[in-house]
Amino acid sequence: MPEDYFAALIFTGDVWRDIRDFMSPRRPDTWRHVQAVAEVAGRLAARFAVLPEEARFAGLCHDLAAVVPKDKLIAVAAAWDVPLTAADRQIPQVLHGPIAAAVVSARWPGANQQVLDAIRYHTTLRAGAGTLEKVVFVADKIAYDPTTPRTDYMMAVEQAVQTSLDAAAFAYLDFVVKHQAELGWKLHPNLLAAHGELAQRAALE
Repeated sequence: MPEDYFAALIFTGDVWRDIRDFMSPRRPDTWRHVQAVAEVAGRLAARFAVLPEEARFAGLCHDLAAVVPKDKLIAVAAAWDVPLTAADRQIPQVLHGPIAAAVVSARWPGANQQVLDAIRYHTTLRAGAGTLEKVVFVADKIAYDPTTPRTDYMMAVEQAVQTSLDAAAFAYLDFVVKHQAELGWKLHPNLLAAHGELAQRAALE
């Protein structure tokens, strides 16, 4: 069994305090990031007819698995019963979302499926994503993590979000697809499916 990286994560009913007490001493940079994502997600939620408290909750929790070393992600995912595809094993960095969703499901009673999906897919999005998923996905890109290698998508995303969540999500996904070679990233099938769906939707508008 791999180390339990979440043993110190205690549920008290005050999610902001719980995440702060767990994340701040371990990953202070991530703690600052998730607070920013929660704030942006709450604002977007109010605009796009989802519950701001759910958006803020998902924003605070989405990067819980930042405490897991990258070379341990596959083992930790398996320990938390996260289903693993071949693509997940080839691109293990995407597993921090599904791991965080599994932890939230176990530790925070009452977290609904929409919240869990928003946490699970915040890195890649997916085809058929719900509004809350898109809110958290876009908020995560606007309030980007300091380790993000490229942020020159920001202007396009911030302009597009004035139109719609779909437009904002597509602006980021299209940037990643077009600059894949420069970024040196492997693209997860969920990301490609989301890009394809939103590209088709944009072509019909």
